[in-house]
Amino acid sequence: MKEKTTYFLLFIFLIPFLVISQNLPKDTIYGNIKRIREKVIFLTEKENPQLLYYTDYGHSGFMGPKSTISRFFNTWYSSNLCYYLNYERQFDKKGRIIKDVWFGKKDDFMDSYRYLYDEKNRLISTIDSSAHSTDTENHYFKEYGETVDENIIYENLELNIFSHNYKKYKKGIVMVRKNFDENGKIDEYINHYNKSGKLEYTIYKNPNSWKKLEGNSWGYGVQDSIGVTYKSLINEYDESDRLIKTQIFDLYSDDKHEKPIQTSQSSYVYEGNNLITKINSSKGYGRLTYANYRYDSSSKLLESYCCEENISNSKIIKKYTYNGDKIIKLTYSEESFETKKMVKNKISFSYKYDKNNNWIEIIKTVDGKDLYKWKRDIEYYQ
Repeated sequence: MKEKTTYFLLFIFLIPFLVISQNLPKDTIYGNIKRIREKVIFLTEKENPQLLYYTDYGHSGFMGPKSTISRFFNTWYSSNLCYYLNYERQFDKKGRIIKDVWFGKKDDFMDSYRYLYDEKNRLISTIDSSAHSTDTENHYFKEYGETVDENIIYENLELNIFSHNYKKYKKGIVMVRKNFDENGKIDEYINHYNKSGKLEYTIYKNPNSWKKLEGNSWGYGVQDSIGVTYKSLINEYDESDRLIKTQIFDLYSDDKHEKPIQTSQSSYVYEGNNLITKINSSKGYGRLTYANYRYDSSSKLLESYCCEENISNSKIIKKYTYNGDKIIKLTYSEESFETKKMVKNKISFSYKYDKNNNWIEIIKTVDGKDLYKWKRDIEYYQ
């Protein structure tokens, strides 16, 4: 029987969701992996427009492994476009990532990351080296029975940047988090959980507050040593412990500048264990937005609809077809900004596999034309 390991590329670095049942299937990889080399090749001159400006990784530039991989994976399987990816990743015999090297389109060096772990498999050091500077992030742990303190020190000596974050764990759950800036300002978050261990609410000790200045103007910042303490996040769960509502609160530039107000809210509707509707509202946007999901009998995502309550008025529609746990087709429809009519793209994904049944090449075909190739070279421990 082949050993199956959740792919660290996705397991560690994808941003987690509070509600995960509407997610696309995660990638998996078989065997004891030593090295992975991944790169996207554009097969025609057609590219994602965002990649034509500033850097190979778009308007924002290269944002690090976590954000880049998450953004690429979502764009690859959820649109007719393609984000960029070009890196090599090395693993130790325990399956832990020990090194990343990231490249541009011409395989020019961009960033290198080294990861160090302690005897309990905890990440204790990350060294980020680019052509221009080096960042270090070191994690220091102290244990007191069921309680663990973690101090995280980030430094960039060339840019004279320093930050200090602190976390307190109890039985592996984050109870307190503090962020210290270079001026001594402290943002403190205290988490409270229900009997099932689900996050119920977070108390934020905000060092900032509003202060009336001359005339009708107001200033926001550290006014004294007290600040303002309030619940910044409140979660509600149903009798099955499913998250049904999240509310976010913050100090906001309203008319009175007196107390925290609700700045956003998300509500969740389920059918069985699957999330079928997510409803979002935020201060300043002016209306509710909806995301609706449909699944097959094994809870794989079949269809998603954005952003209206009635799916017949949706602006973006995605429909998936699978072969086992692999997506092989996507029908992507989006309302045209100019004509206000829906434009449909038919997308297919074709796979090649190695002898360990790991895919090593995926070609993304849009409306009958091969546009993008995602290549993966895998080296195994013997």
